[in-house]
Amino acid sequence: MDGFGTWQLESLIAVGGLGEVWRAHRGDEVAAIKRLHTHLVRNDEARELFATEQQLAMGLPRHPGIVHGLEVGDVDGRPYVALELAPGADLRHIITPAATRAVISPTPTTLSRPRAIAIIAAACDAVTHLHRFGWVHGDLSPGNLIVSEADGVVVVDLGVARKIGEAGTVRGTHAYMAPEQVRGGAWTPATDVFALGVVLWELVAGTRLFHRGPTWLSMAAVVEATPPALPDAQLDGIAQAALAKDP
Repeated sequence: MDGFGTWQLESLIAVGGLGEVWRAHRGDEVAAIKRLHTHLVRNDEARELFATEQQLAMGLPRHPGIVHGLEVGDVDGRPYVALELAPGADLRHIITPAATRAVISPTPTTLSRPRAIAIIAAACDAVTHLHRFGWVHGDLSPGNLIVSEADGVVVVDLGVARKIGEAGTVRGTHAYMAPEQVRGGAWTPATDVFALGVVLWELVAGTRLFHRGPTWLSMAAVVEATPPALPDAQLDGIAQAALAKDP
């Protein structure tokens, strides 16, 4: 067990482009510690992104569906944020059979209609909270939606979040980006709606929507491909509206 400042790191939860997340404890206190990758410590852009995540985690008014920060700090020049540990599993693990998780792009399984609706509704409620305070998440994918046993959802990883209306460098998970993200355009609440539309479509269809292997092909599909109709007409109407290329 490794020490990190006053925290004891127990096990690695996730690794992303900006940092790594560890389950950790300090006495009886348990948290998820997200720390900037070592190789990015001297990268000004990465530090700025991480500072934004720290700011949101600590400063955003509380909502049960948004991960909340406990403290921020710096250990030997490496910034971190201690986050409440969300109970449950990320949606990617729920919809991906264990036997195929080693595959680069495993095919997801379908969820029951009531469960898919419950998960998407909870995610929408959480994301609406972000929008209400002027932020776009920008990286809503199954890996960033933690689902509890009761199908509650906690949205995690605010590492690429932007103020509504901001544009800039292309960031996010390519197969869940909105067209304006791919083009480097301004992000709006519709950017997150598009991503949740992709998630909904995949939960119902049981297959990937825009993933094409190479990053550039996935990004091209986001901009150009027309989503096939879902067999459930009502959910298809919702998904297709969310997936409008120019809402």
